[in-house]
Amino acid sequence: SSSLKMMKTNSPPIISSSTTGHHPPSDGPEIQQSPRRQLLFQIPKMAATLATATIMLPHGACNAAPTSGITADSAKDQWKQASTQLDDLLLNWSTEKWAAEVGGGDTIRQKLGTQGATSSFFQIEKAFKALRDSEYVDDGIEFQETTEEFMDALYRADSLASSSNNKTGSGKQTPPAVFIEQSREEVIKMQGIAKKLNAMVK
Repeated sequence: SSSLKMMKTNSPPIISSSTTGHHPPSDGPEIQQSPRRQLLFQIPKMAATLATATIMLPHGACNAAPTSGITADSAKDQWKQASTQLDDLLLNWSTEKWAAEVGGGDTIRQKLGTQGATSSFFQIEKAFKALRDSEYVDDGIEFQETTEEFMDALYRADSLASSSNNKTGSGKQTPPAVFIEQSREEVIKMQGIAKKLNAMVK
């Protein structure tokens, strides 16, 4: 029995594969290929997602409402009314009357749509953008540049009309009529640019 005990004691220990970090040969390839298999499974899903986005995006863009929130038809109508209103503003311009009134320059600003929301010029830039991207305008770049020129003149006219209402100090004041006449000159420029825009809109 003592010899048996010695044999048991001196026998080499059995080393488990789990303690050494090694796995049976059959398990090795599976562990190494697992990330690759996951990637192979993910690729078709990613491709399907991209394909769906590619198909759906143009469709959604075509059906989406215009960024400006108005249709090309309503934009065309608004511009037609604004152009007519511009002619009426110059036809009925009354420098002396507006200069004599307290805040008389506000009448001009209301007509230009920069004060209040009753004028056809109110948010006219949105109408310009809708027209630029519509079938009513052939050359969108030229139309965009011309509308920017138009808006620059409008803002100058608005600023001068607003200045006619202001008192800048205790010294000698510029008469309101001077600012109102300068505003009128800008509105005349607007009228000239409007004719160019009318020729671009079919």
